[in-house]
Amino acid sequence: MNVLDLIRTRILKEQRLDDAQYLMAKAYRGVAYVDAHHDEPKPGEVTKQLTYRGRHYAHQ
Repeated sequence: MNVLDLIRTRILKEQRLDDAQYLMAKAYRGVAYVDAHHDEPKPGEVTKQLTYRGRHYAHQ
């Protein structure tokens, strides 16, 4: 391999990483992220009291 091929390979690798980060991270696109499982419950929603291996927890 010559030096120019090594440089080209490194540039392509960095471009692919940047593209993947751009496509996967919502913060890069300015889209608000809403997590249905960890956000605060909406007023009026019914929560279930569940038990898993003797541990009680609430689930909406």
